[in-house]
Amino acid sequence: MTEKKKILGIVCERSVNLNKHLLGNRLKDKNNVIVVSMPCSGMIQPAMLEAGFKAGAEGVFVMGCQIGDCHFREGNKWCQDRLLGLRPPNIKKTVDKNRVRGLWLSQVDYKKFLEKVEKFEKELEKLPKEQTEKPTSPAAKV
Repeated sequence: MTEKKKILGIVCERSVNLNKHLLGNRLKDKNNVIVVSMPCSGMIQPAMLEAGFKAGAEGVFVMGCQIGDCHFREGNKWCQDRLLGLRPPNIKKTVDKNRVRGLWLSQVDYKKFLEKVEKFEKELEKLPKEQTEKPTSPAAKV
């Protein structure tokens, strides 16, 4: 049996309600997923993703409200644009964007959230330990 990949989730506190699904800062259903909560995904900076990788995460996802439904107007859109490289500050070129995902879900989408995390885990399993960045980025996939 292979060990699950370590995944960091940096999440908007108004996106999927994870409070009852956490044991400390880990998901009860997936203890390889560590969650850090932010007031809004628009506050998430690329340096936070980089810090996650430096701390040993093999994948990092950012989760915000559904696009168009941000409590703080456009924070989720700003975050999505950062992940896509359309808004500064940009993710450094040294970050493997195949190991980054953006999830845009409502508070009641826990089941959908788990499905997306499981899909991300499977995609991470297929990647070699060290992979060079590809020109296209799936970072803002829903």
